[in-house]
Amino acid sequence: MTKEEKIDKLMYFELLRRDFWEFCLYYDKQFFSNRLFLKKIADGFQKIEKREINSLSVSMPPRAGKSYITSLFSAWVLGRNPSESVMRNTCTATLYLKFSYDVRNIVKTKQFKNVFRKVFLSDTKANLLGWNTNHSKQVGYFGAGVGGTIIGFGATKLAITDDLYRGVEDALSDNTNDKILLWKEATHDSRLEKNCSKIDIGTRWSTNDVIGRNVQEGRYDLSIVIPALNSKDESFCDDVMSTEQYHDIRSRINPDIWLAEYMQEPVDMKGRLFSNLIKMPKHEFTAFKDKIEGYVGYIDVADQGKDFTAMAIGGIIGEDIYVVDYVFTRDNTDVTMPLCAEKLNKWGVKYCRVESNSMGAMFSRQLNKMTKAQILQVHNTKNKITRIIMESAFVFNNFNFIENNTQEYYQFVQNVETFSKEG
Repeated sequence: MTKEEKIDKLMYFELLRRDFWEFCLYYDKQFFSNRLFLKKIADGFQKIEKREINSLSVSMPPRAGKSYITSLFSAWVLGRNPSESVMRNTCTATLYLKFSYDVRNIVKTKQFKNVFRKVFLSDTKANLLGWNTNHSKQVGYFGAGVGGTIIGFGATKLAITDDLYRGVEDALSDNTNDKILLWKEATHDSRLEKNCSKIDIGTRWSTNDVIGRNVQEGRYDLSIVIPALNSKDESFCDDVMSTEQYHDIRSRINPDIWLAEYMQEPVDMKGRLFSNLIKMPKHEFTAFKDKIEGYVGYIDVADQGKDFTAMAIGGIIGEDIYVVDYVFTRDNTDVTMPLCAEKLNKWGVKYCRVESNSMGAMFSRQLNKMTKAQILQVHNTKNKITRIIMESAFVFNNFNFIENNTQEYYQFVQNVETFSKEG
């Protein structure tokens, strides 16, 4: 090998250390050159590693290669940052172990060693539950399945959720979804060290699942969504599946499953009654504030253990209503009653209506003692769904929802927007 050839080789390996997509092509040229759509994913991952963005979501059809490229990225990140740590959590412990095995095997390959000559697996910690490179300060790669325990580890460079839902049943089951969301917040999120970047990967099953909620709340710096069929009704990549094969699948499976799993359109988008509410940034509302004629409130009290107490406070200008404050919680009445009273008093609400279900009557009587607002009980005889549909046009045309960047606002609006007239 000539001196020029050696220099070219050194420069090429330096390129592979700097450019993740080039590393993918070097590692498995046949696979990635046939799936050029993955460059979009690689570019997003590269931005995460360089901290140009801090959060990313990725959604695409099955068998497209998202797990493979994520495993390669995990190894590449450790090659570039061997003293840092990567956490990757998924729906089951079995799947986590498979991913851990895959990443560890990539680090063992000749291709990886050619690029990252000074990085290799440590002999002192090589368990699939958590393993180190020779430079690791605490642990190099670790994670768990949903419901599992992560003890003593912190993710310093990268935290990944990779398919936290086993399928549509998990995503659309309130109980299961709540458990997954709680586990993510209590276990996954608690392991993020300062400046740790975040990637969420998964099917867009629901607007209420992990990715769905984060999209609704604007928490991602970038979201990459790749549907199975493009605008011409053709396959996004024939190497994954041909147009004819996708058309055949579409003709055989439930339309909602097709839209979610293959087209990345959440199941609960279908039949939505309030899909495009008018939302107004808080700073824009200041121009209308002096025109408010008065404030009114409406409360629907939780009637059962899993139900929510919901309250909206609206400022009135003519026939328009500007919703300025919200309550949306499953807390007991000892919490919700003083919370509602505080907000009613804060806005100087003159009239507040309360749905008179079994809890509403008692709630009204007690609330009346805690606020200056006149509390009016509402006795409705019409079916609730019918009432909602009948008033939907007025809500669309006259309601403005003021954004206040609170969890209550996001949950309230998300609950309204995901309401389906089909049940």
